[in-house]
Amino acid sequence: MQPNASRRGRFTAAVLAIVAAAVVVAPGPVAGYTPPPLVPWSSLLPGLPTRHNPQFQGVPGCQTPTMACIDGEVAALDAVRRDFGCDHRAVFATTYELLTMTLRDEMRANPHLFRDPSWVIAEDVTFANLYFQAVAAYRQGRPVPAAWRVAFDTAARGNQNAVQDMLLGINAHVQRDMPFMLAAVGLHTASGQSHKHDHDVVNAVLNNAFARVTDEITARFDPLEGFIAPSRSVLLGTAGNLTGDQLVEAWREVVWRNAEDLLNARTAGQEHLVANGIEDNALAWARGIAAVDVPPGYRARRDAYCAAHNVGPLT
Repeated sequence: MQPNASRRGRFTAAVLAIVAAAVVVAPGPVAGYTPPPLVPWSSLLPGLPTRHNPQFQGVPGCQTPTMACIDGEVAALDAVRRDFGCDHRAVFATTYELLTMTLRDEMRANPHLFRDPSWVIAEDVTFANLYFQAVAAYRQGRPVPAAWRVAFDTAARGNQNAVQDMLLGINAHVQRDMPFMLAAVGLHTASGQSHKHDHDVVNAVLNNAFARVTDEITARFDPLEGFIAPSRSVLLGTAGNLTGDQLVEAWREVVWRNAEDLLNARTAGQEHLVANGIEDNALAWARGIAAVDVPPGYRARRDAYCAAHNVGPLT
């Protein structure tokens, strides 16, 4: 990655963290929020051919992609979330579980949402497996990717707020993990049809889940999250929804191109360069997101709030 791109990433992430850290009291709740329409600019950018075209080989608990695999993933994520309790890593675990629940619900409600739902399930469970591996490795003191190290270390010792915890997890899982996951499951069917359409449709699912996620994080972990929760403020929540949607959509577009580069590498050296660029970019973003502390003492305030509010199943 070019140095100026790295600086842009750190600057943008730091701005997001500053904005999130600047609010001390969330606005009052409002009703009747409808998520803003997705701006599907990434769907105008087609998938490109790749030299290699791997196919899903199965992961523990899911050898054949069916909706039962998603149910198992939700159950596993729920176990991780409950085990974390008020550990700040629970913010991303909760976010991830809710996003997966939303994906499952929308797939069941609309069986034709995706052109190849089996591929969506395959990538989803492969993706989750990388998260479970990172959580287990960190717990056992084994090495984890650098972006995950920043996310987990910040959750363990930092004074950051829940918006930052959420972004740190999303960054590590999307910008770092996702290109390797996509390169593992393949970007095309066995007959060569691109999965880019289905990759882009997921952006709309994420957009629809925004209010659900921010409401739960606000209610359970950190009132500061209410700054971008649509149910608390239609104006600020919609702005947060649009900003978050466009940020993640941009990340996911870059991720697709990074996966193409991994699959188009002609030598191990070329693949290594691409992989290093992925790691460096995710690490730069992680450092930028974590760079800003909220006022001293906020960690204790957050933890006391969580102890009183993080109860019951997710809704």
